[in-house]
Amino acid sequence: MEKRVAFNKEIALRVFKILDSMWRSKSGIFRDVVLPQDLWVPSGWEHLNHCEKANFLFYAALPMRGGQISEDPFKWLCALWTKFPGLFNPKTVAETLSPKYIEECFKTVTSEILENGGIGKLGGGSLGYKMEQHAKHWHENSTILNTWWGADIRNVFWGIPEFEEAFRRIDHKRTKIGFKGMRRKIFSLLIIWLQEKELIPAFPTPIPVDFHAMRILWQNEIIDMRGWAQKFEPKKEKHSQELKGKTAVRIWETIPNQIAIWSQKFLEKNQISHMVINPALWVLSRTLCAEHLQTSSLKTGHEFFTPEKLKANPGLWTRNRKNPCEFCPIEKFCKWCIPANPYYTDGWLIRIKRISYPTPRLLGIDWIELGPTHKIRKDKNRGAIKS
Repeated sequence: MEKRVAFNKEIALRVFKILDSMWRSKSGIFRDVVLPQDLWVPSGWEHLNHCEKANFLFYAALPMRGGQISEDPFKWLCALWTKFPGLFNPKTVAETLSPKYIEECFKTVTSEILENGGIGKLGGGSLGYKMEQHAKHWHENSTILNTWWGADIRNVFWGIPEFEEAFRRIDHKRTKIGFKGMRRKIFSLLIIWLQEKELIPAFPTPIPVDFHAMRILWQNEIIDMRGWAQKFEPKKEKHSQELKGKTAVRIWETIPNQIAIWSQKFLEKNQISHMVINPALWVLSRTLCAEHLQTSSLKTGHEFFTPEKLKANPGLWTRNRKNPCEFCPIEKFCKWCIPANPYYTDGWLIRIKRISYPTPRLLGIDWIELGPTHKIRKDKNRGAIKS
């Protein structure tokens, strides 16, 4: 019998309604948020036609995989656009360029961004994740887009009433003319960007189920993955022994696929927009959950702040440590903390019981994320509080 993710629809509806209201009003943690796709746009964006804008977003979706920080690919893509604009024309790529040339363009732009520092063996540093494969896929996908879709990604959605039909058209596991490296998560992200820019019609679409979405959904017990859950057994030299016995799930494609399909149906039934819930989940995880002491780690993921350790040694709560939970609009539903390191290094979601911070915040103090997703920024502090 196939394992199935279970869903707590009552909690899901309450959480999503709160996030929907706060996102639309741009209040609380969502005040002054600027998403990466709006912060980093190609030079001359306002002068591009709809086809050029849509194709740029198609290429922008392809690097959004692995442990990439979303701002990095957008910054990189804008630099690539400025130096090699022909790479974003499917016809030009398919008919005149080679994968090797594309890879060299990638390396050139990456080196300039990093100012020749932190360059990995492919010349990419942190942006060099499978660069050779990415260049090959860039060429193959451009050829498919040029040959079968008139060099315009919008044609994929012609006459489409919903997500699954569109996905069948481009899923390389079901068709020889599918796009490489574009699974449900990436494709739903692309659709949301295109719909936000009003480049294709709005139709029901799943949330892109990445680490951030799964973190929020599991921490708040909206999803139940007990069919896959196990007591974590750390491997010597690879995992922290502090995580031994914690509830863990190794993430395979089946799990995010089930969550994605459920999310589309649930949001449509309850008339909540995927274009709201997707960024709301992402911002919450990136801004608040990432700042929690229990989601952080030391010694490259080999030392964590478990409840046992914090209760035994309260001094680990540093005096200036912010309590992100008190600024979270759905804090009352949250039972767990999920650190990012085990997921991005080995594909594990591991949850740790969330415990309360020892000191409350001062009344009248608001949280402001001073990072690339917010308009208000300071160089010295990634996160701060402001009265």
